[in-house]
Amino acid sequence: MFKKINLYLKKVLTMRHGNFIMPLRFVVRYVVEDFMIEPDKPVAPYLPFRTFLNSLDSLSQGVPPKLDRTLWRGQSGLLQGLIINAYRFFGLANEQDGDTPSDELIKMTNHPEQRPEILRALLEITYMGILQEHDLTKMTMKMLEDAFEKSFSVSGTTKQKAITFFLKAAKYSELPLSPYLQSQIRNVGARRKRSTRNDAVQSNGANANILPSEPEEQTQGTSKTIELKSGGKLTLIVSVNVFDLQASDREFVFGMIDKLQEYEEKKQKASE
Repeated sequence: MFKKINLYLKKVLTMRHGNFIMPLRFVVRYVVEDFMIEPDKPVAPYLPFRTFLNSLDSLSQGVPPKLDRTLWRGQSGLLQGLIINAYRFFGLANEQDGDTPSDELIKMTNHPEQRPEILRALLEITYMGILQEHDLTKMTMKMLEDAFEKSFSVSGTTKQKAITFFLKAAKYSELPLSPYLQSQIRNVGARRKRSTRNDAVQSNGANANILPSEPEEQTQGTSKTIELKSGGKLTLIVSVNVFDLQASDREFVFGMIDKLQEYEEKKQKASE
């Protein structure tokens, strides 16, 4: 049996997906599956796909030799963890070597125009079990849900989020999808638009019992309140993803924050 596995390893190690050689950890996974050894199911990424793309943009000034959560300080602790887990899933971060970045990650950050091509190759590797067993151009949503349960350790709302991430990544990478799966992507966008309209209705005091569906991405809000010398208070509320800000907006927002802190420091010194 070991001779058979050795021959199989030589065959799989030569497999290429586009310009990418299959990473060893994926080779091991598929050797295990083909020889009927029960593997631990991986957890498919289930963060918002836009957050994943934004995380790459934040590395555009240079990829450090080690990746950690502090690279995405503008995100909540939960999203920071989901980002690094997605990087590990795709082999963009080598967990066994302290989360060192891969060549693919460096290419995706330095050459954004190559992201669709690189991501497609990574999808074909990491979702190989599903793509080999099914034809995405003919799959229904139920078939995809069953395939995710079989291949990954996801269930309930986590499974739905993981499927949404996969579908949006597939569309971004120009993987062909069936009309049934494409309609699912459109339905997600429609639900987010309806949520925005419901928020507007609630702000007018009408139909207050309508609960909007939860948006795919939530921005963490931060506030700062200072007391004015002449009485009263001034509160600045920042509810924005800093990775989405243009340079002029970043300068304006952080300038406002600096002015508040400067005012507060001068007020404290004057009272001493």
